[in-house]
Amino acid sequence: MSAANVVLPTSLFSPKEQEQVQELIQKFSTQQLQWLAGYLTGLQHSNQQLLQLINRIPVTQESITTEPLAGQDSITILFGSKSGNSKKVAKNLHDKLIARGFTASLQDMNQYQPARLKEEKWLFVVVSTHGEGDPPPAAEDLHAFINGRKAPALKDTRYAVLALGDKSYASYCQTGKDFDARLSALQANRILERADADVDYEDTAESWIEAVLAKVQESFSSSPVKQSSPATLSSGNGAATTKTAVSYSRKNPFTATILEKVQLNGRGSAKETYHVEISLENSGLNYLPGDTVGLWVENEPSLVEGLIAYKNWDPNTIIIHKDTPYTLFDFFRQKAELTTISGSFLTSYIAFINDPADAHALINILGDKQELGAFVYGRDIWDVLQQFPAAITVEDLCSILLPLQPRLYSIASSIQAHPEEVHITVARVKYQHKNRIHRGVASNYIADILEPGKEIKLFIESNESFRLPESQGTPVIMVGPGTGIAPFRAFVEERSETGAEGNNWLFFGDQHFSTDFLYQTEWQRFIKQGSLTRMNTAFSRDGKNKIYVQHRMQQHAAELFKWLENGAHFYVCGDAKRMAKDVKQTLVDIVQQEGKLSEEAAVDYVKQLIKKGRYQEDVY
Repeated sequence: MSAANVVLPTSLFSPKEQEQVQELIQKFSTQQLQWLAGYLTGLQHSNQQLLQLINRIPVTQESITTEPLAGQDSITILFGSKSGNSKKVAKNLHDKLIARGFTASLQDMNQYQPARLKEEKWLFVVVSTHGEGDPPPAAEDLHAFINGRKAPALKDTRYAVLALGDKSYASYCQTGKDFDARLSALQANRILERADADVDYEDTAESWIEAVLAKVQESFSSSPVKQSSPATLSSGNGAATTKTAVSYSRKNPFTATILEKVQLNGRGSAKETYHVEISLENSGLNYLPGDTVGLWVENEPSLVEGLIAYKNWDPNTIIIHKDTPYTLFDFFRQKAELTTISGSFLTSYIAFINDPADAHALINILGDKQELGAFVYGRDIWDVLQQFPAAITVEDLCSILLPLQPRLYSIASSIQAHPEEVHITVARVKYQHKNRIHRGVASNYIADILEPGKEIKLFIESNESFRLPESQGTPVIMVGPGTGIAPFRAFVEERSETGAEGNNWLFFGDQHFSTDFLYQTEWQRFIKQGSLTRMNTAFSRDGKNKIYVQHRMQQHAAELFKWLENGAHFYVCGDAKRMAKDVKQTLVDIVQQEGKLSEEAAVDYVKQLIKKGRYQEDVY
């Protein structure tokens, strides 16, 4: 990236400010740009928007010091990211190494040439885990390579791994564990024990970065580490003051007000889908199409009451959590993860199970990835307590329950079209399992509790792997059945507001045309005004044979392939287990058919789309 083509976020800068910044940056030398990146890095913890700007400023591999450290080897930082968190951490480490005079290279696993591994002297890996233990798409090829027979011995490589994950998933941080174990098996020298970071990854990541810097510095102890000083700003009277700014995040959420809630399904539908509009007024929060919003919700009282009654516990029992007393009822309602079963919870729970045969059965489940995935699907904590009775005290159970986490929803609006608002599309989750009704924690909280005027705590989470093309002239193909339509409403609104000339093609599917055509009038308006070029729908329950979005894709195979050949970007949002896999396979079939390619060549064609960022998924 050159200084001349840095893309500035329109949500942060006015057109005049963009012009001024671009003009200033173009005057800087490479060395000046590097110094500026290091300086801004020192401010990042006090201003999240500034961090977003840092990530758009080019930092090359050369040292910013006038006297490079003698005899140093280049350091490679690899990141494999889905939402962008791994990239942020890797970028932070990279910039701190650069600022201290080391030669460092920041590499996306998606672009990294595996053959280079044997040349690496220093290798730091930051990688997330996708779904139930799989590598994120960007890390798939490198993950496969190091686990294959062509992987080289790495006797001269020193390495460390930071694994990002979510403890609510059974295979917590599995991809990071895979990289760590395999690099060790290839005889690389581990300089630090692997660090595993949960969704609140920042503190763990910062500690890991500091440990890495210390280890690197030990190898070049003759050169002192340059320390960063807190940035200060001059006040109006000339006195230096430390800059502070309110930055809302997962740990410091914004208290927002519900503006509107509308059920989108018609009378007689088997579904309940809600469009919710939330005010961001006075928050300073910004987002881009493709980002997600995190909502802090509470467990349903009926689940809490039922679980407490099942164990014959007193709901007024006092539980101390982080030095704060809660009644058992309030702890279960507000602080405990009750509707999601994690591998870490099951592992801890085994010690309390009454029957050794039950304990052995659960151990076997934990040892089989597929069986574990099937076991946790659709079950909650109460189900585990019923299936595997245990002599566990209320205090012990509370100690092994994971903390209740916010629920993330794809943003269904463009902030250009709805200033100081964020919209989401939510389907109520409600099903029966073993004679008991189970309810999704967030969707039912939204459906039953959140009404206009009510408040909810939220934060914005960036999703860099689900972005509109930089060029407004690039065609876009979007596949989003059900609530998977949400981010594409944001995409089309954004392109409409910015006057993007690129064509937009939407595939949408649901059960019935008459009751489940989400945002129907809006799509009709977008088609009429030209913001939506084409739309194909698939309503699976309206005919004798079920028709899904992948069938509509196949029906328009020739035109779809033509769009791809003309540079279109392809997006999928929705169910990961079935729909997304079917859509990808259908696209491979279309490429093979229309491109007259072999199956292997068609698979590679789609793989190249992924590598180039032209095939992107937001799946769950």
